[in-house]
Amino acid sequence: MEELSYQSVADALGRLTVTMDGAEMQGVFCGHLASAARRDEADWLKELIGERDEANLQAREDVLLIAQLLREVTQQLSRRELQLQLLLPEEELLQVRAEALTSWCEGFLYGYGVSTARNAKTTESEREFLQDLMEISKLEVPEEEPTEDDELDFLQLVEHLRMGAMLLDEERHPLSDSSSPLLH
Repeated sequence: MEELSYQSVADALGRLTVTMDGAEMQGVFCGHLASAARRDEADWLKELIGERDEANLQAREDVLLIAQLLREVTQQLSRRELQLQLLLPEEELLQVRAEALTSWCEGFLYGYGVSTARNAKTTESEREFLQDLMEISKLEVPEEEPTEDDELDFLQLVEHLRMGAMLLDEERHPLSDSSSPLLH
């Protein structure tokens, strides 16, 4: 199986004719998992990418790659070790990475919204983070050459989203005292 990267996930989604890129798909998974309404992973995956022909080996590999992304996001969010890494293109122009970042925000909002549609109760911190996601999803990157400050601003946005997703997940799914490690 391919190693997970923005490009490998984007390629797999393209072959599966799913109209999301890798960042948006990871955002959907993060939003869904951060909601209080977690569902069976297999059902959620089928809902997003549909039924596929098991005899088609390429389609099977592509679905397995997307399932691997879901497992990794689940593990990164559940470990509470601040390990979530946003799936964004590497070594690309700032404009390309910023577009992927807006896709991630849109995906998160979709995954979170679909999963919490019946539960109108949100905390102030949830509302603030969701508002930040909506604002960042509207981000427009100018065509001119980015400055070093633009690059730093982008990295700060990535870190804000990374931490916000993990904090929202922690707020919705707090670790019980019995599952936290014992200190000696």
